[in-house]
Amino acid sequence: MSAVIVLRQMLRDRTRSTIWWSVAMIALVVAVGASYPTIKASAGGLEDLMESMPEGLGELLGAAGGITSPVGYLNSQFYSNMFPILLLVFGIGIASWSVAGAEREGTLEPLLANPVRRSRVALGRYAGLVLLLAVVVVVTTLVLIALRGPFQLSEISVANLVAAGVASFLLALLFATITYAVGAATGRKGLAAALGGGLAAATYVVFGLGSFVSALESVRWLSPWYWFLEPSPLVDGWTLASIALPLLVIVPAVALGTVWFTRRDLR
Repeated sequence: MSAVIVLRQMLRDRTRSTIWWSVAMIALVVAVGASYPTIKASAGGLEDLMESMPEGLGELLGAAGGITSPVGYLNSQFYSNMFPILLLVFGIGIASWSVAGAEREGTLEPLLANPVRRSRVALGRYAGLVLLLAVVVVVTTLVLIALRGPFQLSEISVANLVAAGVASFLLALLFATITYAVGAATGRKGLAAALGGGLAAATYVVFGLGSFVSALESVRWLSPWYWFLEPSPLVDGWTLASIALPLLVIVPAVALGTVWFTRRDLR
């Protein structure tokens, strides 16, 4: 048995849920995009409201550049909140199940009973996580690209939408990878999900409060949310911070989690 067979099995197990997540994301894109023409028509009042907000709050909402421009609207209503948060829920759920959850259910042992290295099993399951998360991001991005004309969002280039999609994927994958590593190292699904989700929430708080609390301002740059949103890929396209910095966490986390899994007593 090879890692490819392990990957195929995981994809089969999660195909239905991934389809439903993709459908939900499409519905969300349609709802958010279809609302933009109405928001654009109310530009004056909304811009006055945004200008009256503290500068840090507008930045936290992803609306530092305004809310009625196509970029400002998508940033504030989609890429700064709903999309990455939903990706985190999806990714952390799969990551916590990929090794620790399957071990708890008793479905991992049949795989390990075959003549296959533990590392291949773990990496095959992790590859499944990466592909399933990528499917949801690709579907969402393609729908946005296809509907940006009807939704009056055509000022946003395809390249920037792709960059925002890749950055969102890497942000979610970072915390999902940490979840995978903890689950593989401990065999505890709940602990893995709690640490992955808790870390995502804590770093978001650091990013958000860093605009208001001087004590956090100096460490704000350590938050993956800062890498993702400052500067925004939707505005500036491909940025080194949003692409390279998550990989500096993802790669060692995968390696450590896999090594710990191979050394752990599963009995």
